Amino acid sequence: MLDFKRLQRDADQGVLPALIFLGDIYLNGYEEDNIEPDLQQAIKYYTKAVEGGSEDAMLNLGYIYCSNKYMEPDYTTGIAYYEQAAALGNTTALGNIGMCYCNGYGVEKDEKKGFTYFMKAAEGGHPMAMNQISDMYREGIGVEPDAKQAAYWYQRAQEQKELDEKNEKEQSENNSQNTESSFQTRFEQNLKFISKDSMDTTFARQIFDENGNLRQFTLGECMFPTGKLLTADPLYYLRDPKSVCIKEKTIAPGSYPVQLSIMDSDIAGLRIVGARLKVSTEDAEKYVLANGLVEKDGKMKSTFAGFPVECGMACFCDEQAAQSYWKFLSDWYNKHQDGNIYTDYFAELFAQSYKNQPDYQREGGDLLLWTNPLDNSQIAMFASGLGDGYYTDYWGLDAAGEICELIVIFLNPELF
Repeated sequence: MLDFKRLQRDADQGVLPALIFLGDIYLNGYEEDNIEPDLQQAIKYYTKAVEGGSEDAMLNLGYIYCSNKYMEPDYTTGIAYYEQAAALGNTTALGNIGMCYCNGYGVEKDEKKGFTYFMKAAEGGHPMAMNQISDMYREGIGVEPDAKQAAYWYQRAQEQKELDEKNEKEQSENNSQNTESSFQTRFEQNLKFISKDSMDTTFARQIFDENGNLRQFTLGECMFPTGKLLTADPLYYLRDPKSVCIKEKTIAPGSYPVQLSIMDSDIAGLRIVGARLKVSTEDAEKYVLANGLVEKDGKMKSTFAGFPVECGMACFCDEQAAQSYWKFLSDWYNKHQDGNIYTDYFAELFAQSYKNQPDYQREGGDLLLWTNPLDNSQIAMFASGLGDGYYTDYWGLDAAGEICELIVIFLNPELF
């Protein structure tokens, strides 16, 4: 059974794989959960994915509106989606637009224009477009007949087809021979994993040990002068005091190491699997939810554990550091009213981090122990596994029941 509540929550936060997966579910139905096809719901989720820049969603919507399979064709709308994907260089979209012009689907028939679109798709490596170009040269459709060009593009199409089949076979051999080998399915399984309200102690220990493909990296000692902690997306939610909450439990004020578990995956690439704030040298014997505090009816009450991510980043942060961060942001935006704090400020710092530690992060930078120039307070920032979503965090308790660590695990490495 699907963890539908979690899947929809991630979709509501704009997580592209979740949006596309829900679109697929509603387009075709999902027998295991007794979900009937619902075209309008499918269109809704695909449309949100398009807003996030998904080429797959653009193609899906183009097909829905143009194929005559799901509705009476609305070529104007469908072609508009194909054009969005074509502008990104998508060869399938280019070929589909070429077909529309060659046949007059939703546009005035224009074989020359159709030829232009097919040529762009063929030059981009699409074998079916190469075949189409060969036929058009041979028959003189939209272009002057040219037997040599027809033969050339036919040969290119066969070579590209053989290359694609070879690559597909190699990929299939490298992965399991079932649908569980797909990234989409593994993403779905990871949604279930990160939504759990409990953490297995043995599993967590393995995450933060040198284990198989996992490598450990200490980002550095981060200062926590009040011992009141926050976990948040530092580039989105942490910017707004109303969007974050202090943890219910506290730690002794001090400086503590921030440790990252990193995986090199053939499927997902280099990813941060988990992050740990190590408060003592003791080992965790069990894990409990790291609930936050919210004000309700004039009183501070315990609320949910975890935090949403919108910009693919997470952090460990002291309350004092958060307050200094808000002051820094206010000052910065007063000086850069049309600026973007990431592209205009943090991007350079993350790029330098990559330059200093290229073996532990992707190009562009995935980790940063940031020092606030206002007061030298610190925030430990790091990429959140597969990106946006909602992640649960846990306190690790030692044999005496004392806090020895705070952890968040972004993905199950066994899936990737």
